[in-house]
Amino acid sequence: MKKLYFLLSFIFLFTKIYSQVSGSFKVNGDIDKFYPVTFYDGGWAVNAPTNLTLGRSYVHTDASWRGSLMSQFTYHVTEWGNDSSFINADIAAPTGYYLGSYSNFIAGWRDASASNAERRIIIWLRGGSTTYFYQSNYAVNPVVYDGTQNALPYNEVNGPSHSFKTAVQEYAINTGVYQNRNAFFASNVGIGTINPDEKLTVKGKIHTQEVRVDMAGPLVPDYVFADDYKLKSLQEIESYIKENKHLPEIPSAKEIEKNGLMLAEMNMSLLKKMEEMTLYMIEMKKENEEMKNENEEQNKEIEKLKKITSLQQ
Repeated sequence: MKKLYFLLSFIFLFTKIYSQVSGSFKVNGDIDKFYPVTFYDGGWAVNAPTNLTLGRSYVHTDASWRGSLMSQFTYHVTEWGNDSSFINADIAAPTGYYLGSYSNFIAGWRDASASNAERRIIIWLRGGSTTYFYQSNYAVNPVVYDGTQNALPYNEVNGPSHSFKTAVQEYAINTGVYQNRNAFFASNVGIGTINPDEKLTVKGKIHTQEVRVDMAGPLVPDYVFADDYKLKSLQEIESYIKENKHLPEIPSAKEIEKNGLMLAEMNMSLLKKMEEMTLYMIEMKKENEEMKNENEEQNKEIEKLKKITSLQQ
């Protein structure tokens, strides 16, 4: 009898840990707030990531036009500093006419096990008696901290406290894939195109704060300032422009339309022209100073002649 009980207990435990689990839960509180919900990392003990799906297929679940959601979280928690930890999120929310009253259901997430062995992550989910359906490859045991099911704030063991959020974090916008580790792609990557012809091909505008370019190609043209650099005369530049309708060493409009614009190469070419222009300006200033001095000398001679002429009269 004891052996049978042990065997049944083992089967139950094995099934609980390794089989796919599913269910649903509600997040109460205010609908304009996002409350912490913790999820267990059931795959940690078996050396595998936990895959959690949070979804709302029907846009009218809980209320008319409450909104829908599809999201997947793949994670492996820290537990006292194990550095193989990560949380990757793939979030899809509706756009356009069927957006619903609330386009965002997820406001952020974090690992809650940096200083403990609780093996939990936090996901902030919209309240207002909103239902969420989940599936996972391992036990996740969601626990809701909305002030009714469990008190706020949620306190990480040996860590900070967490209450509700009133705004979506920048990294948790409606739709996208988010990785907290660097991504590597062996092949070309396309954004807005299915036929990328370079390591990264973007069809459309790029909005960024800064671009850093490693200068493995064209040299920075500081050689223009070397003593032995032969600067073309302005007459030579004028003749070239009249004949070709563009500056020397700068591609023509037709060439750019055909081959595109290489930013690093073009920037270095423009920098070279700017440096050459600086040299022209310096030279012109010298010539102007010489002319000014000559004019001053001529004026002095003229004044002398005027004085002599007046004395002779």
